[in-house]
Amino acid sequence: MELDPKFARSIIKLGGESLKKCYQCATCSVICPMSPDDNPFPRKEMIWAQWGVKDRLLKDVDVWLCHHCNDCSEYCPRGAKPGEVLAALRAAQVQTYSWPSFIAKIFSHPASFILFLAIPAILIYAVLQYAQANLGWGYIPEGEIIMSNFIPHIYIELAGFVVGGFVGLVSLISIYRFWNAITEGAGKVYDIEAIDDMEMEIKTRKGFWQVFLTALWEILTHKRFKDCGTSNYRYFAHLMIFYGFILLGISTLGAVVYLQMGKELALPPSDPVKVLGNIGFVLLFAGMTWVIFKRFTDTERLGFGSYFDWFFLIILYLVVISGIAIEAARLAGSTSAYYIYLAHLVFVFTLLTYAPYSKFAHLLYRSIAYVYSESTGRKVEES
Repeated sequence: MELDPKFARSIIKLGGESLKKCYQCATCSVICPMSPDDNPFPRKEMIWAQWGVKDRLLKDVDVWLCHHCNDCSEYCPRGAKPGEVLAALRAAQVQTYSWPSFIAKIFSHPASFILFLAIPAILIYAVLQYAQANLGWGYIPEGEIIMSNFIPHIYIELAGFVVGGFVGLVSLISIYRFWNAITEGAGKVYDIEAIDDMEMEIKTRKGFWQVFLTALWEILTHKRFKDCGTSNYRYFAHLMIFYGFILLGISTLGAVVYLQMGKELALPPSDPVKVLGNIGFVLLFAGMTWVIFKRFTDTERLGFGSYFDWFFLIILYLVVISGIAIEAARLAGSTSAYYIYLAHLVFVFTLLTYAPYSKFAHLLYRSIAYVYSESTGRKVEES
């Protein structure tokens, strides 16, 4: 077992400030509703994090089976906050497996917040300057508020395809590296050598589609969040955020279909695509507001979160607020809608482009962890 004190310090910097308070009583593993009886967590993660057992922790899928309920932190007699430590370990794994690694390293520093916002802002400004000089658009138009008169939708679509292609490539490489790591590291993390071979064979006999569909159902229903005690609000808040995204995605696809039909997107509030989008925005706004409010008002029990958490929360909140503000300004006939639209594009670009390096990546890593835990029987048995 190789020990790396620097890694222990990095976990503390990522949000596990209370790590050194742990005196290994195992209360966290006993109280956790997500922890299997066989090789439970988070006690082993707390021990390894204190020692700096980097190799095991970076290949430990259990950090993703933790849903940050904070039941463990609530009942910890020393205030060690294992929930915060496991959140820091998830951030460390995202930084380790995301590609290219230099972006992940820069992203881990709070000082990079302005940089990552400035990059899309500068790019959009440069495009507008070029368009005004050579293409005849990019000026604030007069008359009815129609975004395509300001920036033709074809350019937004092209930028979307470029960003989507980059995010897709990075995501595939990242989850491939993560999957290889957790399967390779299973022997060290769970001491599989000591488990009967026949038992492991039985556990892994499930077919791929059975495992995949079971994991997908757990993701769609958020059923594991229901077991949370201290932060049970997260079940409802996460559902609102999750399905708000889905509705916005459907609304965006509908808008693309309208464009292909030659229909302008200055849609009335009664249009089905606009209705879906507005419901999505409301769900996102409500869910995000709930999460942020609880973090400020119940910090002692729930934890305040690290920069890794807040980057995602702030950018997502800005996307939601600017999206709602655009529609309000458009319906009011105010040209401020165009300026808000530019800010909205910056926030959307930031949210999506850096998704594989931010907490947004939880959707990918936790999904892979669900599939892996289901295929190996690594989960709590339902009574």
